[in-house]
Amino acid sequence: MAMTKNLKKYCSIVGAHFILSPFSFMWIYGNLSTYTDSYFRFACYPKCWDWDPQWLLSLYTAGMFPGYFMVKPLEKIFGLRGTGIIAMVMFNAAMFGSAWSQQVPIAWTAVIYGALLGTGAGITSSLAILFVSGWAPEKAAVLVASTSGAATLLSVVQNQIITAFVNPNNLKPDANIGPKTYFSQREILDHVPSVLIIHGAITMGLQLIGYLLISNPPKPSHEARADTAVLEKHSADKLEEWAANSSSHTKNDQSMKDYGSNSRSSKGIDTLDLSHRSRDDRVGGFNIETVEEMEGTNLRTDNIYSYTPKEVLRSPVFYAVCFFGIAIEYGLLLKANFYKKFALLYIHNDKYLTLVGTLVPIISTGSRIFFGTLMDKSLLCLKDLAIIGLSLNCVLCAFWYISARVNAILYMFLVLGLAAAQSLMYVVAPTAALRLFGPVHLSTNFGLLDSCTLFCSILSPVVTSPFLHTFGWPWVFITGSVCSLLALCYVTLTNFNTSLTSL
Repeated sequence: MAMTKNLKKYCSIVGAHFILSPFSFMWIYGNLSTYTDSYFRFACYPKCWDWDPQWLLSLYTAGMFPGYFMVKPLEKIFGLRGTGIIAMVMFNAAMFGSAWSQQVPIAWTAVIYGALLGTGAGITSSLAILFVSGWAPEKAAVLVASTSGAATLLSVVQNQIITAFVNPNNLKPDANIGPKTYFSQREILDHVPSVLIIHGAITMGLQLIGYLLISNPPKPSHEARADTAVLEKHSADKLEEWAANSSSHTKNDQSMKDYGSNSRSSKGIDTLDLSHRSRDDRVGGFNIETVEEMEGTNLRTDNIYSYTPKEVLRSPVFYAVCFFGIAIEYGLLLKANFYKKFALLYIHNDKYLTLVGTLVPIISTGSRIFFGTLMDKSLLCLKDLAIIGLSLNCVLCAFWYISARVNAILYMFLVLGLAAAQSLMYVVAPTAALRLFGPVHLSTNFGLLDSCTLFCSILSPVVTSPFLHTFGWPWVFITGSVCSLLALCYVTLTNFNTSLTSL
């Protein structure tokens, strides 16, 4: 039995890495959009160029936000695996559909990316976190980091496939329009719709493997589960009486009138120590998630405190993590949209810049696992990671414009440094949702924390397009530096150990 459970655990953790393969879209977009923007501009111009293509990635990331909140209601109806399959169908239908929408106005592709592609990715992202935290909560930080990192590693292969298929001869962009440069060669443009189908086939195949491997994490039985609703319904006296009744089936007949004594019966009944808290803390002030497993009359209750979304919204730590996420996500969108388009103005080597984009997910994945491990070992805390990420992002964005004009190697190191700094977004946000606010409302609280993606998705094209066309490239990158500096000040002044009860 134990061997079967361990096998399910390891298969599920591996499967969670596979099901998150759609998340690689974020990491291939910088390379892919170089060709899709050119396709919109020249292959079906003028009828296609009706929107700024920046909105494609922005609506994709914005679409993730409602996806986070769809997990809980869908899971109640279809289960975790069924919900994942729905998300898989949504994402891949959008990816295959985008091969068609590339030949019509940009607005169609934007709707597909926002309504289906982003929503499917958001659902899948939450599911992957639920699977790994459910099977191995003690290693949640490093597993969340490695799970999200698997998708970035996948983009290493996908970036090479994209460039090898679309631009095998390493042609240079031959059209300059405003501050941007484009490919107008037919031998490049004709391959763009097909490469989207290839990308969809890869992600769908990997997701199918993942859903064959995963199993639902262990859950308590319905009778023994004491979630938030139960704790709010039962007073401390009734909970005491319930524990006492359970103990009557054991060999230990000792009275459990003092519920906070944490006495253990001979059959292993653990009780929840609430004696040091007021009644409001035990029932109203906190939502207490008790993870229980009952076999016959055995009851195990872990003292894990969780907070409702309403309580989370009253926490200064929540806003610190959100401001961190806004600054990092804004820099990430700048990198995804412009790292290659900007560099092609000064570095006329498409394959070299694809190589840079290929190294980005490697560095990002390594950084996530490295910092996730340090946090699991308590060598660094969430606040430390937030400060490190914001400091690096602030400095590197300030030198972004200069680096490409100086040297291609220097530009590569700058982009890789940005990847390392921005990778902490995928460690800090999900780990904060789990460790700071508890597991009961994990998907909802993670969605609230990740609301910064919605804000940034709308902010980015609204800010960057006017800055780019009015002030030029240097000021676009300076906006990323200033945003990180402001967030750094707020995070530094926030006490991450503040209890929600003190608010």
